[in-house]
Amino acid sequence: MNTIYAGVLAGLGMALAMGIGARMGVFKINLPLIDGKFFFKDKFDDRITYLLGLVIHTITSISFAIGYVLFRLYIAPDWSWPMAGAVWTIILWLAFGLTVSPVTGYRLFGSKAGEWTWLELLVTHCVYGFILTILLR
Repeated sequence: MNTIYAGVLAGLGMALAMGIGARMGVFKINLPLIDGKFFFKDKFDDRITYLLGLVIHTITSISFAIGYVLFRLYIAPDWSWPMAGAVWTIILWLAFGLTVSPVTGYRLFGSKAGEWTWLELLVTHCVYGFILTILLR
């Protein structure tokens, strides 16, 4: 499958998992909304901010899909696709939790949003990683 399409589908799958988790009341964090609020502050209502954040989230999802292909080519060429996908997923989760989450004001691994946010982020990054590696194996 094309890397760009795989990145889009994996990113949308992750966003869908977050949306479902939020509607069920078990997730307290939503990356597209965080992206939108970070970049656009309070210029728009939450619906528009979410949609704009979803565009940003999709672009980053594509870039991480390209990163995964480069990771497979140059760092893990002999690894099985499940191993490479699992390691890439953990890398993305750690990178988000240690850099993006604090920069956006949610502290390490989104801890400002709740005690179990680290697990929400791990689960949703696993959704992204699973979809991506299945599509690009």
